[in-house]
Amino acid sequence: MFLQFRTLKILYHTYFPIRQTMRNNRLRAIALTGALVLFLFSFFVNARAIPTDSLVLMDLSAHPDDEDGATLAYYAKLFGVKTYSIFYTRGEGGQNEIGSELYDDLGRIRTKETLEAATILGTEVYFLGFPDFGFSKTAGETFIRWGGKDIVLERLVYFIRALKPDVIITNHDTITTLPDRQHGNHQAVGVSAYEAFDKAADSTFHPEQFQDPTIRPWQVKKLFFRFFGKGNPAQVVQINITKKDASGKDIQEISLDALAKHRSQGMDKTSIERIPEWFRKHTYALIRADQHYPPDAYDLFSGIQPSMRVIARLRAETVDFPSLLSLNVSPNFSVLERQDEKDKFQLRRNFTVTLVNNSDEEVPVDLSVTSDSRKIFYKSYQIPHGAFADKVTLTVTKSIAAQRQLLRFDALPGQSTPIEMKPVSKTVTLKPVHAEFEKKIAIGLVKTYDNTTEEVLQSFNISYRLIDSAMLAKGDLHKFTTIILDLRTYQYRADAVLYNDKLLEYVRKGGNIVCFYHKVGDWNGKQFAPYPITLTNERVTQEDAPVSILLPNHPFLNSPNIIRPEDWIGWVQERSIYLPADDTTKTSSYYTRLLAMSDSEERQPPTSILWSQYGKGSYAYVSLALYRQLRILNEGAVKLFFNLISQSRQPSKRGRRARD
Repeated sequence: MFLQFRTLKILYHTYFPIRQTMRNNRLRAIALTGALVLFLFSFFVNARAIPTDSLVLMDLSAHPDDEDGATLAYYAKLFGVKTYSIFYTRGEGGQNEIGSELYDDLGRIRTKETLEAATILGTEVYFLGFPDFGFSKTAGETFIRWGGKDIVLERLVYFIRALKPDVIITNHDTITTLPDRQHGNHQAVGVSAYEAFDKAADSTFHPEQFQDPTIRPWQVKKLFFRFFGKGNPAQVVQINITKKDASGKDIQEISLDALAKHRSQGMDKTSIERIPEWFRKHTYALIRADQHYPPDAYDLFSGIQPSMRVIARLRAETVDFPSLLSLNVSPNFSVLERQDEKDKFQLRRNFTVTLVNNSDEEVPVDLSVTSDSRKIFYKSYQIPHGAFADKVTLTVTKSIAAQRQLLRFDALPGQSTPIEMKPVSKTVTLKPVHAEFEKKIAIGLVKTYDNTTEEVLQSFNISYRLIDSAMLAKGDLHKFTTIILDLRTYQYRADAVLYNDKLLEYVRKGGNIVCFYHKVGDWNGKQFAPYPITLTNERVTQEDAPVSILLPNHPFLNSPNIIRPEDWIGWVQERSIYLPADDTTKTSSYYTRLLAMSDSEERQPPTSILWSQYGKGSYAYVSLALYRQLRILNEGAVKLFFNLISQSRQPSKRGRRARD
């Protein structure tokens, strides 16, 4: 009842000030009657609605961390504006810089990070629920993958009608052509925001939404796109993020604290010095307005007066909080048959099981594993708040003539659990993979945040050792036939940067290095490779893009596995990322280009695999998105990976001979 009476007070004192200006008792009675009607309406819909007389700001973002946290914090903390962050996806198609979780597991991590960031910013978060299918280059592809433009508009319009913003902002825009286009998902946000400005107010657009009494046509007052300095917009607004809130922190500091919560995207390493100057400015261009408002170079809301509105409580499925109990099993895929196993029907497989208790209570959890309807494992745990990991070894009876076999992991809260907690499950796939590797290889792995490479080595029982800082410092590397520099080694392994000369010396004396992808900022200008390699932001996003082999006789494509056209089938999400430049003034001609692939109607550099001899050894740089394929044990990717690591310490002199 408190909310209803507070509503009545707001309506009477704020929405009907005529009580102070009109002496006519009849008019005052009419005003009070109107307030009572709205009060009763509020009482009727209270379970689904919240009355407010605050200004409302909505930020639209394609993915977590795309929001303009500084502008949201500026208005929420300094002016009491109600702020909303609307995310089209959960970012599950991105890269994970804190672990091996990808896809749905990564989406859960990013949901949690986003909610934590929003708490700092003082904003409320909703997700539209569209899939993050990886990097896209066009809005057209994005709309197709999201079910069509009308589906996207319908969902966005629903949120606008429900939350009733006065102003909408976004870091994205409607530019769909090179050279200034953003990610295709970003383009789709800009296009849908532009069109939703009118459609949210159009009573003929999806009128079925009005079955909910709190949903009515709503006219947004202003739409702003973030302005990065190109063009001459008619009206620009600059947000002063140096102002301080009541705690004494300036808005810029608050926004960086929030950004740091996005750890899976590496944002905890961000400082103001690392943010480009052009991105530090929070400047907006007015794109649309429902009428003329007097401009103010420092206020998005200039000319807009607060008005009473009833904001809907959204459908429960639109608000997704992390589960109190979550389960992760790694690897998600394991090999069904292994050459070194004598018993082909009793298989021993190792998994890492991670249970996460998101509650504040210690809870009992029972873990079981089922194969072919038979329970093959059971164990009970007491899980405190946070994550708990356990190594589990399973003995699996192979199904006769099975092409693949499924293992179901179930985590069930015990009966004495002090809070309500839902059970969770994961399915792991055992699949046959026909790929060869040299038996006498000894692999050194400079591991970073991802477990995929190590898990593949373990799954096939390949001899390897993790290379630590002490080993790098000593240069004690001669025992390895090949050293793998895992994903973004030079960003996440400061010891590899410090002792890079030891790695190159290892190659010069006859060893082999396979270096997996890095980002532009990790690599360029730092001379990690024996000869220059300059990275670009070019990528091949079509996972089925045709692949041309440029040097058919190279060992990477023949030994011990012949790479055939069918080995490029079944890849997921993308082919290559952050491709090196092909220009020989940027990427040395001493590197042999082995593969060419491009997205439709485009031409990406043929630099997915670079190889060069250096001294007595060899150096390979691989920008293929190999880790995504190895994670699902794509057979062609496994064959190529085994070829990369099956080099001897004295490689034959193939291709172009490079200088020492």
